[in-house]
Amino acid sequence: MTTYKAFALKAAVAASVLALTGVGVISPAAATSQAKSYTIPGSQGTITSNTWRTTGNGSISGNTRQWDYQVSAVYSGSKTVQRIRTTWWSGASLRTSASISVSVGGSEVSVSAGSDWQHATTNPKYWENTNGSKTSSWRSNIVVAPQQYYLSGTIFMANTALVKLSSDTRTFQITASA
Repeated sequence: MTTYKAFALKAAVAASVLALTGVGVISPAAATSQAKSYTIPGSQGTITSNTWRTTGNGSISGNTRQWDYQVSAVYSGSKTVQRIRTTWWSGASLRTSASISVSVGGSEVSVSAGSDWQHATTNPKYWENTNGSKTSSWRSNIVVAPQQYYLSGTIFMANTALVKLSSDTRTFQITASA
């Protein structure tokens, strides 16, 4: 099998796996993902949290380091969905007044000046559907700046899927991370 055909086959398999988990496909770049499900009591279905992001130390653009990501909440079941929400945040070890952002207004967090590594976590952001939809998702990128003040291997992305069914007074949630 030629290198191109092998790559195309791997990309097709990855696309199929991501499509089945409800995450979707961003690019054929190396990626890490997790899908975590919670079975709602009373045979009311399942809520799944999907988290996908590119791996490694990100791609460098100018003086920033970037990773693509996609998060989603997916309800599987026959009940009517009152609301479904995906809530995500990211973090890494940074130093010297570096910042990390998940590219949504108000989500950037900076570390204080200094030479020691400090863990920084973005403020949680969310996207919620209240129109009966069984999914809620968001896709963007993580940006660390300046890029040289990122500690290799410390990036993470987490996502909490939450659903409120019309048939139950409770909300149900599950978190996945990558």
